[in-house]
Amino acid sequence: MENARVIQFPSKRVSKPLLKPHRIDSEPSLGKMVGKGLTDATMRELALKFKNPQSERDLRDRLIFLLASSTGLRAKELVNLRFSNVTHSPEGDILVKYRKKGGKLGYTVIHLNILEEIKIYQTFIGEKSDYFLLSLPKKKNGKRSALSTRGLQWIVNSWDVKTASGKLIHPHALRHTVAQKTFDHFGSIATQKLLGHSSANTTSNYYTRPYFNAGSVLNWS
Repeated sequence: MENARVIQFPSKRVSKPLLKPHRIDSEPSLGKMVGKGLTDATMRELALKFKNPQSERDLRDRLIFLLASSTGLRAKELVNLRFSNVTHSPEGDILVKYRKKGGKLGYTVIHLNILEEIKIYQTFIGEKSDYFLLSLPKKKNGKRSALSTRGLQWIVNSWDVKTASGKLIHPHALRHTVAQKTFDHFGSIATQKLLGHSSANTTSNYYTRPYFNAGSVLNWS
């Protein structure tokens, strides 16, 4: 023990992490989805565009618009809607069961007139399918299949309109549009049920606008 050597290691100085500079243009904690949806004017433009369908493509695009703009479903949820999952609520509403993100089951309300238009669409193309939305006929064999999420993405992109923030339209932009409108009129609980969020707080953080237009009420003239 007398001959033991004691080795000393230099102490390592731990530097404090530098604080990130505060950016005044950083995204607010509330209203994270503001601008990601479509304006009312753009929605009216699309509704007018699909008002009088003449071809299979027109009918399909009209149904995509009607379903997406009334349910707020995700792309994968939309293309997997089926007649075999249709049921009714105790009040008589038409419900469609679907698999939500994460695997849980959810229900969305389908308007009767939209369900009738889906049947008209399938009669027009001579195809009786369990799926609501179908692809165009394949070039090789002329057969159709259930519409894919990639196919839905391409179709919605081809409408060539922009979101409120100037981005090219995509299926989720329609979901944001429905969510924002529902939140503004009916609040977080109704929007949470519509979107299938696990918490109303999540919905509120996404869609509470970080501003308020007081011009309509603060009029001193």
